[in-house]
Amino acid sequence: RDYEAKTQRETAKDLHVTRATYAGWECGKDIIPLKKLNDLANIYDVTLDYLVGLTENQENRPFKMDIDPKVVSENIKLLRLSRQLTQKEMAESLKTSQSNIHNYENGKSLITTMYAIELAKNYDYSLDKLIRKTK
Repeated sequence: RDYEAKTQRETAKDLHVTRATYAGWECGKDIIPLKKLNDLANIYDVTLDYLVGLTENQENRPFKMDIDPKVVSENIKLLRLSRQLTQKEMAESLKTSQSNIHNYENGKSLITTMYAIELAKNYDYSLDKLIRKTK
């Protein structure tokens, strides 16, 4: 796929952040929030999985959509239950606390990008499926 070449400043403007903030994400100094990662995927019309390097496959075109935290929390809980895991077991596999898993599942906080990527890797689960970006 051919992409329109954009400067950091142009991409940052599209994401409504400063160029310095975007540069920190791009060079890996800082972790991009999941909502901004989704916005970036929407801008470039790529999947989240492709953007974070979980796949090289770009055959499935993603839906451009916003993240619904309720959908994400439901999908985390469904994934955990389908694997017959306790919150504690999932927390241990993601190297986080049980209270974080509880908060993610109950919509008290949106899972961070770092833990979302770990979840995808550990359970062979698509980030796009996590936010229901694909069919």
